[in-house]
Amino acid sequence: MSSEIRPINPLNEVLMRRQYYQGSLYASAIRDPRFSSGFGMYPPPTPKQPRTGGSIAWILLKFGFVGGLGIFLNQYVLFVLTGLYGVYFLFSAILSSQAAVFVNFGLNNFLVFRSRETAGGLVRKALLFNAVSSSDLLVRIPLLWGLTSALGISYLSSNLVAILLTFGVRFLASEKKIWAKHIVPKTPVSR
Repeated sequence: MSSEIRPINPLNEVLMRRQYYQGSLYASAIRDPRFSSGFGMYPPPTPKQPRTGGSIAWILLKFGFVGGLGIFLNQYVLFVLTGLYGVYFLFSAILSSQAAVFVNFGLNNFLVFRSRETAGGLVRKALLFNAVSSSDLLVRIPLLWGLTSALGISYLSSNLVAILLTFGVRFLASEKKIWAKHIVPKTPVSR
């Protein structure tokens, strides 16, 4: 006789009786969760772990791609407002930045950080992203004014330089605060 412990099989209990009917086999199989799918032929499904989103280099590359689209949109809106409609360049820089923030948030949320589930929700992330981008304007607008007015550089070139200088801060804020990794505690394996 072996000393190993075997799980109790409700089907064996029914079959060991001398007289049984088919309904008792089904009833015992339904009572046991191991036999509810495929009558024990398949192991129970294991929950799949969500993807983490890849390495930091891949995330940085995607963030940079989305940022590049945002820079293009920012420059385009700035050119249209200032170059075509004559809006003062600092005011149009704020409007173009907000247009790019709106598009960048959507692309970052659904392309770059889509595998990350964070506490809060979409509105919380959008407000935090806009707050980070608006605080970025506190540095970019004086830099834009200084490069354009004091040094005589065109407003489009000054805007591009100001955006590139603040890229790293925006990435770190997005990575660590807005779309921070949600750590799921591992459940201990029961035996």
